[in-house]
Amino acid sequence: MVGKKFCFDFKISLISKAFFDLFLLVAFINCPLLAQGNSEIVLGSIESELEKKQVPIDLGNTPKMISSIVGKAIKIHGGLRLASAKESRFSATFTSRGQNEIQVSIASGFPKKVSSTYSYNESNINLSIAKACDRLVREVLGIPGFFGGKLCFLSNLSGKKEIFVSDALMTSARPQTSFGKITFNPSWDNQGQGIFFTSNRQVFNNVFYLNLGNRKLSTIANYRGSNLRAVQNPRSNQVALILSTSGNPEVWLASSPTSKPSRLTRNRSNESGPSWSSDGRRLLVTSDSRGKPQIYEVSVSSGQLTRIPTNISSHCTEPAWNPRQTTKFAFTAAMGGGFQVCEYDFSSRKTRVLTKGNSHSMQPCWASDGRHLYLTERSKTGGTKIMILDTELEGSSPVPLHGATFGNCSQVSFYYPN
Repeated sequence: MVGKKFCFDFKISLISKAFFDLFLLVAFINCPLLAQGNSEIVLGSIESELEKKQVPIDLGNTPKMISSIVGKAIKIHGGLRLASAKESRFSATFTSRGQNEIQVSIASGFPKKVSSTYSYNESNINLSIAKACDRLVREVLGIPGFFGGKLCFLSNLSGKKEIFVSDALMTSARPQTSFGKITFNPSWDNQGQGIFFTSNRQVFNNVFYLNLGNRKLSTIANYRGSNLRAVQNPRSNQVALILSTSGNPEVWLASSPTSKPSRLTRNRSNESGPSWSSDGRRLLVTSDSRGKPQIYEVSVSSGQLTRIPTNISSHCTEPAWNPRQTTKFAFTAAMGGGFQVCEYDFSSRKTRVLTKGNSHSMQPCWASDGRHLYLTERSKTGGTKIMILDTELEGSSPVPLHGATFGNCSQVSFYYPN
């Protein structure tokens, strides 16, 4: 019996070994990471940890002129990455259907089949491409895009800092002012029809509003002292202003751009950089009420200041409330002899450093998706660029949006049409 059992076990072992050898052979032949060429075994490409978090997509038969813009959008977004047709999970073909019309067809599956097609016919071809890119993001990732938005910012291209307007990708830009004076703090109104800004074009710093439709320029604030900034409530006509007519820069509120403002804060400190929450009910400012500048929430009913415990630096400024997550805001902090952009979360009461490096990062401004952050990067030589950062993709870094042909650019404001 022992001998028979041994013989039986031996046969089972031989069969098992045969199957095991066959399994190894099949695995070797079909393994995508291994390939045999001549007498060498060559390792194929291995996805990085960063790539694993991005959805691979190819651009099918998209013409080169269009694919250059779409490729820039995909590179900036972070949730997607360009890949070969063999490697990609989705294929998107963008085609021109007329003067300004763009059609995007999205394919998926194995083999890939077109699952949806959309057409966009906007005021210009670049905007149509941008809206098609937003649809691609929505279809593939299930989240809103932001490429169909627009920017206003400062550029010294003409020698003096003037206001320019561009698309969200900064593929092109047009000047909106030519004062030849000091101009700063541009900010879109809540309809995207015009821009609030500050300028000394009339000797002293006053706040103006430029209607981009009829080109009408209106004076919003020209009170005694410095008139420094105007930011409109995203949900109403209300405007928050920084005025020093009472002696020091404080927060004032006006029920509309043309209404007389009322003083909100009443203290001896200096306030600056107001930022509204997306629901229009809360307001953040920078204040030095305790000596050094920190971020505070100011009550829109009483003017009372409540310090936000960012606990990251003794110098925190330029708050920017996240438009989709009211528990978060970005801000600029002095760190390590320079400036970096950080993010504070009311829920966790923690601060996260978003940028690093030898350059100074400052002036954060959220895109409408609440994921991407525009900012200004200033080099050691003083040059400035507008950058964009994917705040959700771990390990990502700010990406420059323009080159030297745009001049030194800064102080960006973003608007996305509803």
